[in-house]
Amino acid sequence: MDITWLGHAAFRIRSGASALFMDPFPPDLGLQIPPQLAQADVMTTSNTDAFHSALDSVESSVVLEGPGEYEAAGMHLRGVRTTRRTPEGQPQSWNTMFVAEIEGIVVCHLGNPDKLLTNRQVQELGSPHVLMVPAGSDTGISSADAVEIINSVEPKIVIPMLYAHGGNKATLRELSPFLREMGIRQPEAQARLTVNRSSVPDETQLVVLQPAATLL
Repeated sequence: MDITWLGHAAFRIRSGASALFMDPFPPDLGLQIPPQLAQADVMTTSNTDAFHSALDSVESSVVLEGPGEYEAAGMHLRGVRTTRRTPEGQPQSWNTMFVAEIEGIVVCHLGNPDKLLTNRQVQELGSPHVLMVPAGSDTGISSADAVEIINSVEPKIVIPMLYAHGGNKATLRELSPFLREMGIRQPEAQARLTVNRSSVPDETQLVVLQPAATLL
């Protein structure tokens, strides 16, 4: 299984001939999803923000947008709802954390929650091997909260997302405060993560990926 980070909160996970795309963004973000990565069998969106739900940016036959249990393209997926910061006087916004089981590896994309997870929500996530964590969101959890969620979920691999990086026009924090909360130095970024059951580490490991999107 190969995991590619496009930038912002967008990931593409390839398993054999199947692909899952999570939280596609539009060119307005300042980045372009390469054509060879802009297709998938299944696509998930964690919330209705344009930078997380640009359905026109990726070609996919199945789109999942809310909580529930799903089977698609040989993958088992589960959506778990959390709240999302909402302007005063507006209807409550929601965030969906998606868990996908692929090749015996459980991957969880937290989306952009606005507070710590409840014990029930942590239980609903199960025991993901790989956790995509918002590390610099200006509308969601703090760096300290992100680390507390990691400690609660206890994944084997942590991949930070939603932090300031080249070309991204969104207002986001840098990655460094999150790294300080983790108590580690930034590891060398890699183009993609290839993982299978035999390569899952025994202890929690941070993996920083290079954004695969092209600059506009």
